[in-house]
Amino acid sequence: MNDEEVYDFGVRLRQLREARGLSRSAFAQKLGVSKETIYRYENNVQLPSLERTKQIAIILRTSIDYLVGLDHNYTIKVPGLSAEQRNALELFLKAFIEGSGP
Repeated sequence: MNDEEVYDFGVRLRQLREARGLSRSAFAQKLGVSKETIYRYENNVQLPSLERTKQIAIILRTSIDYLVGLDHNYTIKVPGLSAEQRNALELFLKAFIEGSGP
């Protein structure tokens, strides 16, 4: 998504879930809800509580800010990296971004 697109919680949730290769059923099971609840979240019929939104962000390895439209930059959380691994990843991403110019 880019900054000009209208924010839509359900669309972001579905895109992140699908990007992780999770079916509605599998995601619902991880979250401890029914697949119908996931359907309602993805279609903006029902909004999750703050605690449930936190769980969603953890499962999908993103930020709550991205999920709720406060941040339009996609965030990837990669827990468990050593300082050396984190530094190597940051250097790679910096080189990748700087090298992807026009």
